[in-house]
Amino acid sequence: MSFFSGITNASAGAFQRKKMKKKGKCENISPLHALLPGAKITNGGAKISVNVGISAETLIFNIGGVKFETYHSTLFKQPKSSLAKKEFLLKHYRPEFKDYFFDRDPDTFKVVLNYLRSGELHLPTYMCGPAIKTELAFWGIPEGLIERCCSMNYNSYNKTLEALNQLEHDRKGSFILSQEDSNSKNTSKMNSFRTKVSLVLNQPDYSLMAKVYGVISLLVVTLSITSFLAESHPSNRITNYYTEVTRVFNETLNATIDVVAEKSEEVPHPVLLRIDLACMIFFTIEYLIRVLTARKRLRYMRSVMGVIDLVALLPDYIQLLILAFDPVLAGTDTAKIIAILKVTRVLRIFRLVRHIPGLWILIYTLKASLKELLLMTAFLMVGMLIFSSLIYFVDDRETFTSIPHSFWWALITMTTVGYGDMYPVTAWGYVIGSLTALSGLLMIGFSVPILVNNFLMYYKYTEIAIDEERLKRAKLSHESSHSSKNNGGLNLSTNENNNKCEHIFTLEMCEKL
Repeated sequence: MSFFSGITNASAGAFQRKKMKKKGKCENISPLHALLPGAKITNGGAKISVNVGISAETLIFNIGGVKFETYHSTLFKQPKSSLAKKEFLLKHYRPEFKDYFFDRDPDTFKVVLNYLRSGELHLPTYMCGPAIKTELAFWGIPEGLIERCCSMNYNSYNKTLEALNQLEHDRKGSFILSQEDSNSKNTSKMNSFRTKVSLVLNQPDYSLMAKVYGVISLLVVTLSITSFLAESHPSNRITNYYTEVTRVFNETLNATIDVVAEKSEEVPHPVLLRIDLACMIFFTIEYLIRVLTARKRLRYMRSVMGVIDLVALLPDYIQLLILAFDPVLAGTDTAKIIAILKVTRVLRIFRLVRHIPGLWILIYTLKASLKELLLMTAFLMVGMLIFSSLIYFVDDRETFTSIPHSFWWALITMTTVGYGDMYPVTAWGYVIGSLTALSGLLMIGFSVPILVNNFLMYYKYTEIAIDEERLKRAKLSHESSHSSKNNGGLNLSTNENNNKCEHIFTLEMCEKL
């Protein structure tokens, strides 16, 4: 008699002798399983385990070369698991060895077996969450049954994997699409040329020309920012004298006359203006080339770097148009507002993200940690409101003239800056000031480590990914040169396509930046 028929007959006999003493509901298991003999309801009806316990026969499982032996009855304690299904077991039965072979992870099976024995799903800390998730799905064990003591590590693994996958997607874009495009047989010479130009512009490690262009681009960015900073220094400004003609009505003569006035203003040195003009021409040509050679032009134009490049150029062109059509406006408030807009040149420093991965990771960390930043801001706003109100009512009204005026003191104290322009002078003011500083320390201590951990995780992963890509490129280059020597250049086109496939994903990343 097989153990399945024996268990069925014994279960039928036991069904007449035993009754359920407890009732409950389970989200993953049908309530009808509670009617089985030996059923046990635990945790307020959240779990139903069936302990048949009528057979001393054992089964042998070979899990990835590791043998396990357990009672027949143990498999039926959790009726929804795959091991409680006859068809599932018979598919993996080996008559010659009289065991059930599964080419799966033995460590996870040990977890599953312990769950069948005890009804509690505990996970070892050394196992990876996504790997456990795959194994549990194979054995038919819902991940929602993991005990709370182990669910934190399990969820942490899964969230980390999701974060790194999103980082990889944002870092290099859609690699599959790029690979399909690069391997397409319909790729024209123009598309190939555009691809090479884009690689030179966006990937400094692509070739010698790309490295030279990268150095030139960095020098121009540095020169542009240096020129912007030098314009504000008095030694780099000269006095420009000009004549201003104003038309006024003379009541004596009963006519409109021109009043000429000599005026002067401080303007940047002409050399700095020529440097700005040269940099503007360089950035304009570069921006147009990037737009024309971008794989997805609209996405590049809407990207952060595309917007920064355009915004940094607009004030210069607006100023040129004003001077060309109406030179009189050069000294008016309109021209001064445009000069203020030139501060957008400083944003060109973010071009360094193409050359310094750490800077891009810093920006990405702030973007990925937006929830934590909003939470910290909420804590800060609540603290400002509470402590500014308290300090207003208990301290000197001449210093703290109003509650909104006290916001500044609360903000500076909570962030542990303390400029000293506003400070309490009463005993209760000292108490409120101390509580404000302590709450600020707690706020920073709770929120900043999350940002630091995210940055370290992203930075380490990016370094590893960049090293792997560098090794792949070196290996591909070596194989390309070796193949060219052996085959006389017959495989050159194939190797070029592979090289393009290896590099082209960086275009997606740069266009997204």
